[in-house]
Amino acid sequence: APFSGPPWDRYSQTKLANLVFTYALHDRLAAAGSKVKVAVAHPGVAATNLQVTTVQGSGAMSGFLSSLVVSQSAEDGACGIVRCCCDTAVQSGEFYGPSGTGMYGPAVLLPYEAEAELAPAESREMLWEQSEATTGVKFDVSK
Repeated sequence: APFSGPPWDRYSQTKLANLVFTYALHDRLAAAGSKVKVAVAHPGVAATNLQVTTVQGSGAMSGFLSSLVVSQSAEDGACGIVRCCCDTAVQSGEFYGPSGTGMYGPAVLLPYEAEAELAPAESREMLWEQSEATTGVKFDVSK
């Protein structure tokens, strides 16, 4: 079933859905000749309440210890999103995330090829259609 399983699995599924939807939106905007840019970012592991409560719930370690051991600050985790919003060099369809093994560090452009394999055209189309059906809204970007 969609979005089932342990908390980290569900979290990963939602992050993948964000990536797939962003690529689908980029495809549609590009096909329409739009000047609108769409980009996506992930924070890596950041010391937020999400991190603390999920780790505590799994019993792996205390939330405090996990924040010290495996994460960056919440502010540093926001850098990819801020870069996508403010950096004029960001291009539509790009994906940014931490450089340090994908968990921490400066937000950098991630290789498109590796991520695009996770978001093939049929997945983009399926997620777009399901999003429209679930919300009851037709997302027309051709205008």
